[in-house]
Parts: sequence; C-alpha cells; structure tokens
Amino acid sequence: MASTRKKTQARKEPTVTKRAKERKVEAPAEPSDESGAERHVSARPDEMPPEVLEFIQAIDEYKRVHRRPFPTWSEVLEIVKTLGYERAS
Repeated sequence: MASTRKKTQARKEPTVTKRAKERKVEAPAEPSDESGAERHVSARPDEMPPEVLEFIQAIDEYKRVHRRPFPTWSEVLEIVKTLGYERAS
C-alpha cells in the first residue's frame, strides 16, 4: 500500500542578495553640511541643543492641546512659525 502522506519540504531560508549584504556591512554615511557645522544627534535631553529641546516641547504641547498624536506637516510648519522662524529671502 502506497503512503498518501505528503512529504514535508524543508523551509527555505530567505534569499539575501549580494547588494543587501553590502548595505548591512556599509557604515552609514556622514551627513554633509555645507555650512561646515557638525550635526549633533542625541536622544538624551541633557545632550541636546536648546533649540532642539524648544522645538520638541512645542510639538509635544501642540499634540497635547489639540489631541493629535501625529501633526501634519502643515501643522508642524505653523508650530515652527510660532517659535519665530521665518523663511530667509
């Protein structure tokens, strides 16, 4: 009598392309800043520049007051304007 059981196939590992492997190994590119100033990125509030903290606090305040977890870009622009920023001519 022949067996009617299906043969189980070994699960295939996901195929990773050569380019995908290269992307994982490459170090992230340094941000270029034409003004020559270093870009400072930190998640710790005590290491952030005061302007960044002010911006974060303004966004958080807007989200709390308007009960909006994710403000639109237009709303972010209005928040930035309320902080006193203007487009340079």
